Amino acid sequence: ACKENCNANNHPSHWPKVGGSHRQSGRDDDKVVSRGDWRELVLFGNGARENIAPQTQKIIERYCPDAVSLCNSGGGEIIFSVLAPHTHISAHCASTNIRLTAHLGLAVPSYRNDKRCAIRVRDSWYTWEEGEFIIFDDSFEHEVINETDEFRAVLLIRFWHPSIPLDKHNVTIQDILVEREETEKARFVPPLPERFLYVEERGMGNSVC
Repeated sequence: ACKENCNANNHPSHWPKVGGSHRQSGRDDDKVVSRGDWRELVLFGNGARENIAPQTQKIIERYCPDAVSLCNSGGGEIIFSVLAPHTHISAHCASTNIRLTAHLGLAVPSYRNDKRCAIRVRDSWYTWEEGEFIIFDDSFEHEVINETDEFRAVLLIRFWHPSIPLDKHNVTIQDILVEREETEKARFVPPLPERFLYVEERGMGNSVC
């Protein structure tokens, strides 16, 4: 069902580009695309559209409720991800390790003439296989390259890190969301000298008159 919903043999040019305005989170993700084209279709999480791939969405809801819960709470997305030929995603890392990321290979280019389609996590390179998962912690540095003339398509699923107990999920995600909000505020409030700390606190919304 997943592969039927994601036909990477023809470029899905109608899909949003990664880093586009279709979702509030990940607005800067396109900055890591150093070459080529990277597109996505959000199934769950910020920017998702109902019934965009109903059969796949039903399967995920049935067998991956933990991942859907993480998406609905603001901790990530479940997406179809398509990498065009001759695309390079530069080294980057996520801001938190509360989750793990799984890639299910849907359409994987054949390796020929020393042209790679692979992902590096830390110091190791991995290749996808159709119908097989690669699972990794995206808080570690990783990059992706597709040097081939074919498209690469995966179903990307983010789910809770197994080291975080179920009863800690809510408080953990709330802490992350608060931290994310504070970081976003800080982007628009330049640091001030210590004697003006109260001005900065007002600007950050941490104090009132």
